[in-house]
Amino acid sequence: MIIVDLINDEAPLFIRSFDKLISDEIVSKSETLGVTEGNRWSKESQILNTVNRLLFFDELDTKEISINDEIERISRSYENFNIYACDRHLLKKDTGYQKKMLVYTYLFYENLFEKNVTHYFTTGIAFTYNLVSFEVAKKHGVKHISFYGTRIGNRTAVSYDIKNSFNEVNEMFLKFSQEKVTSEMYMPINDFANKPVQPAYMKNAINASSIKGVFIKEFFIRFRKYYLSKRHKYDLFTGNPFVLSNFKLKKIFNARKIDLFHNRIFDEVDYSEKYFIFPLHMQPEASTLILAPHHVDQKNTVINISKLLPPNIYLYVKEHKSALGQHKKSFYKELKKYPNIKLISHRQNMFELIKHSLGSINLSSTVGLESLLLKKPAIVLGSVFYEATQLIFKANSFEDLGKIISKINKDFFKVDDYFSNYDAKLAFFLFCLDSESYPFEFNVAKLDTKTRVLTDKNIKEMSNCIKKQIMK
Repeated sequence: MIIVDLINDEAPLFIRSFDKLISDEIVSKSETLGVTEGNRWSKESQILNTVNRLLFFDELDTKEISINDEIERISRSYENFNIYACDRHLLKKDTGYQKKMLVYTYLFYENLFEKNVTHYFTTGIAFTYNLVSFEVAKKHGVKHISFYGTRIGNRTAVSYDIKNSFNEVNEMFLKFSQEKVTSEMYMPINDFANKPVQPAYMKNAINASSIKGVFIKEFFIRFRKYYLSKRHKYDLFTGNPFVLSNFKLKKIFNARKIDLFHNRIFDEVDYSEKYFIFPLHMQPEASTLILAPHHVDQKNTVINISKLLPPNIYLYVKEHKSALGQHKKSFYKELKKYPNIKLISHRQNMFELIKHSLGSINLSSTVGLESLLLKKPAIVLGSVFYEATQLIFKANSFEDLGKIISKINKDFFKVDDYFSNYDAKLAFFLFCLDSESYPFEFNVAKLDTKTRVLTDKNIKEMSNCIKKQIMK
């Protein structure tokens, strides 16, 4: 049995891809099962056999289940690091509700994976249910496969864990030797250095800091789904349109205020100064909740980093273009109390900032990979796919970070001298990233993205990727 996650907004892409696999007789409809959530994607998923997770929850409500006893069993049977704090939807609920949903989710996947399941295809790890499905899949020997954009080129890689590892890429990279690196493999490094490219996901309307026409259309769609359809009581993914619109409008309003007081909030860039660059991350997102769970409070992380810097070194904290408006003026005001912290505008060019820096410090951003490409030290506090290059400085604690900063803050320090075979390893990793990723865009199928995500070509390439995973 092959199971596919149809809970989140990537569901239409999964549905169309599996429909093609069934039409091409790669898999049969009888051996494919989609996991749905209440009424979400109910019409689109009719072409597949499905099981509704929330209807299973309804059945559990009729049984006498001791939540505390189940919590004890789950605690003994599985690794449960960050199991509550990772979920931005569950965190809004009371603790009793969160425990109940954790137990119900474990019981659902335990029941599901007992049915001779071989593969489970899901989105990038972002919620409690993703962590639970991974733990249960591991126990039952089910291959747990999630998808991530590579951020370099419009390509997608697969992961078999919950740490954003690109396992197929890593497997190929383990075969690295200097002799395997050809002159052509160095070209992407040179191309990036000469003309850096912004990741494709930045084009999504959700990342905008201004009102888009798509927001109005989306509001009415959400209104219909939330108020006029039979929304299940346990459906946390179908958001209240007024709450979501209020969040977006506040963000846009705050962004306008920040732009109005731009020169008072943000500091001038001085490339003659010694500084590390720290990119602020979008929140709430998996980039912090899953991949950097100890640094969800970015303000405190920034302040703690500043404490480790000598007085002659600044921490340049750059606002994320897509996050503009999520921070209030009080956030910036608090950081500006520290003489060695400078707030850098979203308007500034990140690539130029990296080029003139001592290096970057980030949680789970691709800024670290961009640093490697520009031959600047990349210090990482969370989990990143490019950790496999063996060219980053991984700080698992602030004590580690202090030692790394001292190491880098030496006259004439060069990262490409510090790591052996730096250029060759980076070139080979990029070659592996291209060779062992797939030429399709894995993205949500929303109003502004579905025209490119649900093209025949994109569906064909994703179905080819899934076919390869099944045939392995």
